[in-house]
Amino acid sequence: MVQMRKWRPLLDLDADGSAQKASYRKIVDGLANAIRSGHLEPGAALPGTRELADILDVNRKTVILAYEEAIIKGWLVSEPRRGTFVNALFADQAMTPARTLQSKRAANAGDMFAPDFMAPALPPYFDDLYVPAVRAGRTRDTMYFDNGAPDHRLLPQAVLHRYYRNAMKTAFRSSWVKYGNLESAAQLRTALAEMLRATRGLTAGPANICLTQGTQMALHLAAGALIRPGDVVLVERLSYPPAWAIFRALGAQIEVIDVDCDGCRVDQIEALCSKKTVRLIYLTPHHQFPTTVSLRADRRQKLLALARQHRFTIIEEDYDHEYHFEGRPYLPLASDAGQRSVIYIGSLSKLLGSSFRCGFIVAPENLIEALGKNQLLISTHGDAVMQKMLADLIADGELRKHLRRAAKLYRARKDALMESLQDRFGERVTLRNPEGGLALWVTFREDIDVDAMVRHAAGVQLFVRSGRQFSPLDQPVNGLRLGFASMTPDELALAVGRLHEASLRKS
Repeated sequence: MVQMRKWRPLLDLDADGSAQKASYRKIVDGLANAIRSGHLEPGAALPGTRELADILDVNRKTVILAYEEAIIKGWLVSEPRRGTFVNALFADQAMTPARTLQSKRAANAGDMFAPDFMAPALPPYFDDLYVPAVRAGRTRDTMYFDNGAPDHRLLPQAVLHRYYRNAMKTAFRSSWVKYGNLESAAQLRTALAEMLRATRGLTAGPANICLTQGTQMALHLAAGALIRPGDVVLVERLSYPPAWAIFRALGAQIEVIDVDCDGCRVDQIEALCSKKTVRLIYLTPHHQFPTTVSLRADRRQKLLALARQHRFTIIEEDYDHEYHFEGRPYLPLASDAGQRSVIYIGSLSKLLGSSFRCGFIVAPENLIEALGKNQLLISTHGDAVMQKMLADLIADGELRKHLRRAAKLYRARKDALMESLQDRFGERVTLRNPEGGLALWVTFREDIDVDAMVRHAAGVQLFVRSGRQFSPLDQPVNGLRLGFASMTPDELALAVGRLHEASLRKS
């Protein structure tokens, strides 16, 4: 039996087409695959080391090493004065007969996880990040209207390098890099609390802050502590897709409310509360996402009164509070002295870019304590070096300096985008000058098919999200959210030119 086998093809040593001689690791892998597939049955005898070395055209020491490792791992057994054999214990296991197998390559291509599992249904919003076909369509010449990301080219690189280097030194000197160390997190919470008190009117201390790896993690933590399957959650008719995707994944029943030029329709919230028990409402009241409108002061007070009356929670995401171009920015709902129903979520991503993963939740201490326990099930601590760097940047005023410089440029870019849109589209678009933020909401005349325009834009190397992606009900929307901060005025003009070209193409 030993002599009759064709050992080289059996061990599949030429699978990669390599002209090099087989190493002992290739032989071990070949033996393991042959045993798993049933081509080598339990108890089968193997050639002697000298014989197999001649068959495979390798050094005998290579075969000896392969046999030794295969024996250690349990694939083979060695019996004194008898030889080397496939471990007979595999006979107790259900091995796949060789005749029922496809080739190894075909089998691998069709591998599927067998037991049942749950997979969330993600909205099309995520396609841009995770669908390979979308990513493959981009080249160096591709332009992208994002949702309002900052321009990483404006970051003070020398300052960041210096602060990160100093944070690294401190972390090692203070042993903050040890597993479970929380000193850097405490420093960052203290710095954030001072910043939020000074700039947003929040009466928050370090104990009121939970640090997260971005706003989506913050949303999931906060919602996970509140939502039970079947709970009614209100979102705006156009809103942030990852938020309502999280709520649905937690089993929430989504209801929508309209948005007008003064923000969300609080009268509709009141009407829904009279019919159903509302558990949670998710809002972006400072600059509504995606339309950029701000929630008017009287509606804010009415909303807080409804929360007290009907005992629902408000998750307030304030994703770009730093950028406000007209007058003073609105203070958050969470800054109201009498409220006890608001969970405030923010991040530093609009200051430093999405690579700096620093989100935060601000809430009463008892809720923050519960969120911290839930967070321990995901991660015990964050990046100590990054946390120390961010704390120092805030405390030393470097983030504030960068914000002042960047805000001037972003205001100019906003004006440049509005001018380019007006020049190219004229009366076919309606523009609203936003009070702040890093994006415009642009509505198009009804004779323009926005979804078709977005598809055609990809053909001219311009990627932009369809307004429909922001609809929880998947309804057509004749608007686009166009971020302006990440492109220069010249780049914005070129991108608008491509968008105009796409609008002229026929379906």
